[in-house]
Amino acid sequence: MRLRLAGDGMLVAEFSTGIDPAASARARALDAALKARALSGVVATMPGIRSLAIIHDPVHLTTRALTAVLEELESGLTAAEAAPAHRWVLPACYEAPHALDLEESATRLGLSTDELIARHLAGRYTALMVGSYPGHPYLGGLDPSLYLPRRVPPRVRVPRGSIAMAELMTNVYPVEAPGGWNVLGCTAAPLFDLRWDNPSLLSAGDEVVFRRVGLAEHDSLLEAFTAGTLHPREACR
Repeated sequence: MRLRLAGDGMLVAEFSTGIDPAASARARALDAALKARALSGVVATMPGIRSLAIIHDPVHLTTRALTAVLEELESGLTAAEAAPAHRWVLPACYEAPHALDLEESATRLGLSTDELIARHLAGRYTALMVGSYPGHPYLGGLDPSLYLPRRVPPRVRVPRGSIAMAELMTNVYPVEAPGGWNVLGCTAAPLFDLRWDNPSLLSAGDEVVFRRVGLAEHDSLLEAFTAGTLHPREACR
């Protein structure tokens, strides 16, 4: 663990220099241990892909005191201390008009579109972090054979629900937003809704797999999710 200052009221505990599921798990475990300690002066914590950011009140909790606590907690971490993960099965439609970059991505990888879809569906992904946009998961575990760089230039608008991949991760856009990831398809399942008690469907540490659906089933699911007659917390388990 490397501790880095990020201003007078923030410490960042780093566990790796790159995308590393083990580092993400370590950050979540430290987050769980720190929350269990209920340390006065800790304002908020934010687990990331390879680190944990701790915002603290330096008047009530100095950087030196927080450092000592973090080093103590880190030395005793075990995998069991990580917050328990949920498993989600998200419907995925890889058909037009949602598969914006499917054919181009397959060509660049030297694969057929069916082989690309099969390899993407075979993945068991871990939400390394949720952020950037509300409810936006960064999913580690992509097959290395599917490695592609981000698009240049990026799109100004990526449709809500788009399933995309770039480098060593895949993701789902919970809202329409700019982005440069390669879009393979779309899910009907909403990932963020302010009407829910917990607005984000996914949390860091959750496992995600994709289930292929055709266009007709996608449209039917989207209609049910939009109308509120179906909830992803029930339909996607």
